[in-house]
Amino acid sequence: MKKIDIHCHTTNRRVEGVSCEHPTLEELAKKMRKHNVEKTVLLATYFPHKGTGISNFRLLNWINNNPKFEMFGSLDFDHFYYQGMNELEELAEKELIKGVKIYTCYQHIDLKSNKLRDVINLAEKHFLPVMFHVGYSYSCMSKTGKVAYTSPVSPANLDFLAKENPKVNFIFSHMGKPFFNEMVKAAKTNFNVYTDSSGLIDFDDKKEEMDKTVSEIKTYLNECGPGKLLFGTDFPVQTYEHSVYLIDKAMKGFSIEDKKKVYYENAGRLLKL
Repeated sequence: MKKIDIHCHTTNRRVEGVSCEHPTLEELAKKMRKHNVEKTVLLATYFPHKGTGISNFRLLNWINNNPKFEMFGSLDFDHFYYQGMNELEELAEKELIKGVKIYTCYQHIDLKSNKLRDVINLAEKHFLPVMFHVGYSYSCMSKTGKVAYTSPVSPANLDFLAKENPKVNFIFSHMGKPFFNEMVKAAKTNFNVYTDSSGLIDFDDKKEEMDKTVSEIKTYLNECGPGKLLFGTDFPVQTYEHSVYLIDKAMKGFSIEDKKKVYYENAGRLLKL
Protein backbone atom coordinates (compact mmCIF):
# COMPACT_ATOMS: atom_id res chain seq x y z
CA MET A 1 0.00 0.00 0.00
CA LYS A 2 1.38 3.41 -0.95
CA LYS A 3 2.30 5.73 1.90
CA ILE A 4 3.14 9.31 2.84
CA ASP A 5 5.53 9.76 5.76
CA ILE A 6 4.38 12.96 7.45
CA HIS A 7 7.27 13.20 9.94
CA CYS A 8 10.91 12.53 9.06
CA HIS A 9 14.40 13.94 9.61
CA THR A 10 17.61 13.89 7.62
CA THR A 11 21.20 15.00 8.04
CA ASN A 12 24.54 14.54 6.33
CA ARG A 13 26.40 13.94 9.58
CA ARG A 14 26.73 10.77 11.61
CA VAL A 15 24.17 10.41 14.40
CA GLU A 16 24.66 8.04 17.34
CA GLY A 17 22.00 6.24 19.36
CA VAL A 18 19.35 6.04 16.62
CA SER A 19 18.24 3.40 14.13
CA CYS A 20 20.34 4.73 11.24
CA GLU A 21 23.67 6.44 11.90
CA HIS A 22 23.74 8.07 8.44
CA PRO A 23 20.17 9.23 7.69
CA THR A 24 21.00 10.93 4.39
CA LEU A 25 18.50 11.57 1.62
CA GLU A 26 20.04 8.71 -0.32
CA GLU A 27 19.47 6.31 2.57
CA LEU A 28 15.94 7.63 3.00
CA ALA A 29 15.18 7.03 -0.67
CA LYS A 30 16.21 3.38 -0.26
CA LYS A 31 13.89 2.96 2.73
CA MET A 32 11.06 4.65 0.86
CA ARG A 33 11.34 2.31 -2.11
CA LYS A 34 11.41 -0.74 0.15
CA HIS A 35 8.26 0.30 2.04
CA ASN A 36 6.29 1.87 -0.82
CA VAL A 37 6.53 5.41 0.58
CA GLU A 38 5.73 7.74 -2.30
CA LYS A 39 6.48 10.97 -0.49
CA THR A 40 8.25 11.97 2.73
CA VAL A 41 7.85 15.23 4.64
CA LEU A 42 11.21 16.40 6.00
CA LEU A 43 11.24 18.80 8.94
CA ALA A 44 13.60 21.72 9.30
CA THR A 45 15.07 21.53 12.82
CA TYR A 46 16.05 24.20 15.32
CA PHE A 47 17.58 23.00 18.59
CA PRO A 48 19.14 26.12 20.17
CA HIS A 49 19.91 24.35 23.45
CA LYS A 50 22.25 22.02 21.55
CA GLY A 51 23.38 24.50 18.93
CA THR A 52 22.32 22.09 16.19
CA GLY A 53 19.68 21.71 13.53
CA ILE A 54 18.93 21.84 9.81
CA SER A 55 17.79 25.32 8.77
CA ASN A 56 15.02 26.05 6.28
CA PHE A 57 17.13 26.98 3.28
CA ARG A 58 19.74 24.31 3.99
CA LEU A 59 17.05 21.64 3.90
CA LEU A 60 15.50 23.18 0.81
CA ASN A 61 18.88 23.08 -0.92
CA TRP A 62 19.33 19.41 -0.03
CA ILE A 63 15.89 18.49 -1.39
CA ASN A 64 16.71 20.37 -4.60
CA ASN A 65 13.25 19.91 -6.17
CA ASN A 66 13.31 16.13 -5.65
CA PRO A 67 9.60 15.17 -6.06
CA LYS A 68 9.94 12.42 -3.44
CA PHE A 69 10.33 15.00 -0.67
CA GLU A 70 8.31 17.87 0.78
CA MET A 71 9.29 19.99 3.76
CA PHE A 72 7.88 21.77 6.80
CA GLY A 73 9.65 24.99 7.67
CA SER A 74 10.46 26.04 11.22
CA LEU A 75 12.21 28.73 13.23
CA ASP A 76 14.11 29.49 16.42
CA PHE A 77 11.89 31.31 18.93
CA ASP A 78 14.87 31.91 21.24
CA HIS A 79 17.16 33.56 18.67
CA PHE A 80 16.60 35.26 15.31
CA TYR A 81 12.81 34.98 15.57
CA TYR A 82 12.08 37.77 13.09
CA GLN A 83 14.58 36.39 10.61
CA GLY A 84 12.80 33.04 10.92
CA MET A 85 9.40 34.65 10.31
CA ASN A 86 10.71 36.37 7.20
CA GLU A 87 12.05 33.05 5.93
CA LEU A 88 8.74 31.28 6.52
CA GLU A 89 6.82 34.05 4.76
CA GLU A 90 9.15 33.90 1.77
CA LEU A 91 9.02 30.11 1.57
CA ALA A 92 5.23 30.06 1.96
CA GLU A 93 4.69 32.70 -0.73
CA LYS A 94 6.78 30.63 -3.15
CA GLU A 95 4.89 27.47 -2.09
CA LEU A 96 8.12 25.76 -1.06
CA ILE A 97 6.85 24.51 2.31
CA LYS A 98 3.84 22.34 3.10
CA GLY A 99 3.55 23.25 6.76
CA VAL A 100 5.26 24.66 9.86
CA LYS A 101 6.85 22.65 12.69
CA ILE A 102 6.99 24.16 16.20
CA TYR A 103 9.62 22.67 18.53
CA THR A 104 7.89 22.98 21.87
CA CYS A 105 9.89 21.26 24.64
CA TYR A 106 13.12 21.90 22.71
CA GLN A 107 12.67 25.68 22.83
CA HIS A 108 11.24 28.19 25.28
CA ILE A 109 7.91 29.04 23.61
CA ASP A 110 5.13 30.98 25.31
CA LEU A 111 1.99 29.37 23.90
CA LYS A 112 -0.02 32.54 24.51
CA SER A 113 2.56 34.92 23.06
CA ASN A 114 2.18 37.24 20.09
CA LYS A 115 5.10 35.40 18.50
CA LEU A 116 3.27 32.09 18.32
CA ARG A 117 0.05 33.81 17.32
CA ASP A 118 1.86 35.42 14.37
CA VAL A 119 3.24 32.05 13.24
CA ILE A 120 -0.26 30.54 13.32
CA ASN A 121 -1.66 33.55 11.44
CA LEU A 122 0.99 33.03 8.78
CA ALA A 123 -0.04 29.38 8.50
CA GLU A 124 -3.70 30.36 8.17
CA LYS A 125 -2.89 32.92 5.49
CA HIS A 126 -1.10 30.31 3.38
CA PHE A 127 -3.38 27.35 4.24
CA LEU A 128 -0.59 25.42 5.97
CA PRO A 129 -0.95 22.89 8.80
CA VAL A 130 0.96 23.54 12.02
CA MET A 131 2.77 20.63 13.68
CA PHE A 132 3.80 20.70 17.34
CA HIS A 133 6.27 18.46 19.11
CA VAL A 134 4.14 17.00 21.91
CA GLY A 135 5.26 15.03 24.94
CA TYR A 136 8.81 14.50 26.11
CA SER A 137 11.81 15.40 24.01
CA TYR A 138 13.73 12.52 22.43
CA SER A 139 16.71 13.24 24.68
CA CYS A 140 14.45 12.80 27.69
CA MET A 141 12.99 9.53 26.37
CA SER A 142 16.31 8.06 25.30
CA LYS A 143 18.87 6.27 27.41
CA THR A 144 21.55 8.97 27.17
CA GLY A 145 20.87 10.44 30.58
CA LYS A 146 20.04 13.87 29.13
CA VAL A 147 16.99 15.79 30.26
CA ALA A 148 14.40 17.77 28.38
CA TYR A 149 15.16 21.42 27.68
CA THR A 150 11.80 22.61 28.96
CA SER A 151 8.77 21.02 30.56
CA PRO A 152 6.86 18.64 28.28
CA VAL A 153 3.91 20.07 26.37
CA SER A 154 0.76 17.96 26.33
CA PRO A 155 -2.27 17.99 24.00
CA ALA A 156 -4.29 19.67 26.74
CA ASN A 157 -1.82 22.58 26.75
CA LEU A 158 -2.44 23.11 23.02
CA ASP A 159 -6.19 22.55 22.96
CA PHE A 160 -7.06 26.25 23.16
CA LEU A 161 -5.03 26.98 20.01
CA ALA A 162 -7.16 24.57 17.99
CA LYS A 163 -10.35 26.11 19.32
CA GLU A 164 -9.19 29.70 18.70
CA ASN A 165 -7.97 28.93 15.16
CA PRO A 166 -10.64 26.79 13.47
CA LYS A 167 -9.29 27.53 9.98
CA VAL A 168 -5.90 25.95 10.79
CA ASN A 169 -5.21 22.22 10.89
CA PHE A 170 -2.98 21.13 13.77
CA ILE A 171 -0.85 18.00 14.08
CA PHE A 172 0.04 17.12 17.66
CA SER A 173 2.93 14.73 17.04
CA HIS A 174 3.83 11.36 18.54
CA MET A 175 0.25 10.61 19.66
CA GLY A 176 0.97 12.94 22.56
CA LYS A 177 3.20 10.32 24.23
CA PRO A 178 3.03 9.91 27.19
CA PHE A 179 -0.21 11.93 27.39
CA PHE A 180 -2.21 9.44 25.35
CA ASN A 181 -5.62 10.05 26.96
CA GLU A 182 -5.25 13.79 26.41
CA MET A 183 -4.46 13.14 22.76
CA VAL A 184 -7.63 11.11 22.31
CA LYS A 185 -9.71 13.86 23.91
CA ALA A 186 -8.11 16.63 21.84
CA ALA A 187 -8.67 14.78 18.56
CA LYS A 188 -12.25 13.86 19.45
CA THR A 189 -13.29 17.36 20.49
CA ASN A 190 -11.48 19.36 17.78
CA PHE A 191 -12.23 18.67 14.11
CA ASN A 192 -8.92 20.35 13.14
CA VAL A 193 -6.61 18.29 15.39
CA TYR A 194 -4.70 15.26 14.11
CA THR A 195 -1.79 13.21 15.36
CA ASP A 196 0.88 11.03 13.78
CA SER A 197 2.38 7.63 14.57
CA SER A 198 5.96 8.90 14.59
CA GLY A 199 8.56 8.40 17.30
CA LEU A 200 6.43 6.15 19.50
CA ILE A 201 9.17 3.63 20.21
CA ASP A 202 12.95 3.49 20.21
CA PHE A 203 14.54 1.18 17.66
CA ASP A 204 15.68 -1.17 20.43
CA ASP A 205 12.45 -1.25 22.47
CA LYS A 206 11.30 -4.61 23.75
CA LYS A 207 8.20 -6.51 22.59
CA GLU A 208 6.20 -5.43 25.66
CA GLU A 209 6.56 -1.77 24.67
CA MET A 210 5.65 -2.61 21.06
CA ASP A 211 2.50 -4.42 22.18
CA LYS A 212 1.48 -1.54 24.43
CA THR A 213 1.96 0.95 21.61
CA VAL A 214 -0.09 -1.17 19.19
CA SER A 215 -2.89 -1.28 21.76
CA GLU A 216 -2.84 2.51 22.17
CA ILE A 217 -2.95 3.09 18.41
CA LYS A 218 -5.91 0.74 18.11
CA THR A 219 -7.73 2.51 20.94
CA TYR A 220 -7.09 5.88 19.31
CA LEU A 221 -8.44 4.62 15.97
CA ASN A 222 -11.56 3.23 17.61
CA GLU A 223 -12.17 6.41 19.59
CA CYS A 224 -11.25 9.05 17.01
CA GLY A 225 -11.55 7.25 13.70
CA PRO A 226 -8.97 6.50 10.98
CA GLY A 227 -9.46 9.97 9.52
CA LYS A 228 -7.54 11.46 12.45
CA LEU A 229 -4.24 9.55 12.25
CA LEU A 230 -1.27 10.20 9.95
CA PHE A 231 1.44 7.69 9.18
CA GLY A 232 4.84 8.94 10.37
CA THR A 233 8.21 7.54 11.34
CA ASP A 234 10.38 10.20 13.00
CA PHE A 235 13.19 8.40 11.17
CA PRO A 236 15.97 7.86 12.18
CA VAL A 237 14.52 7.62 15.71
CA GLN A 238 11.92 5.04 14.71
CA THR A 239 12.60 2.55 11.91
CA TYR A 240 10.41 2.21 8.85
CA GLU A 241 10.00 -1.48 9.69
CA HIS A 242 8.63 -0.69 13.15
CA SER A 243 6.50 2.18 11.85
CA VAL A 244 4.74 -0.04 9.34
CA TYR A 245 4.45 -2.91 11.83
CA LEU A 246 2.70 -0.70 14.39
CA ILE A 247 0.03 0.47 11.95
CA ASP A 248 -0.48 -2.91 10.29
CA LYS A 249 -0.85 -4.63 13.65
CA ALA A 250 -3.15 -1.96 15.12
CA MET A 251 -5.35 -1.90 11.99
CA LYS A 252 -5.86 -5.64 11.74
CA GLY A 253 -9.56 -6.04 10.99
CA PHE A 254 -9.95 -2.50 9.61
CA SER A 255 -11.02 -2.04 6.00
CA ILE A 256 -8.65 -1.31 3.13
CA GLU A 257 -10.32 2.10 2.82
CA ASP A 258 -9.50 2.90 6.45
CA LYS A 259 -5.87 1.83 5.99
CA LYS A 260 -5.58 4.04 2.91
CA LYS A 261 -6.72 7.02 5.01
CA VAL A 262 -3.99 6.48 7.61
CA TYR A 263 -1.19 5.59 5.23
CA TYR A 264 -1.86 8.13 2.49
CA GLU A 265 -5.14 9.97 2.10
CA ASN A 266 -5.22 11.98 5.36
CA ALA A 267 -1.76 13.41 4.75
CA GLY A 268 -2.52 13.99 1.07
CA ARG A 269 -5.55 16.06 2.02
CA LEU A 270 -3.72 18.15 4.64
CA LEU A 271 -0.75 18.74 2.33
CA LYS A 272 -3.00 19.41 -0.68
CA LEU A 273 -1.14 16.87 -2.83
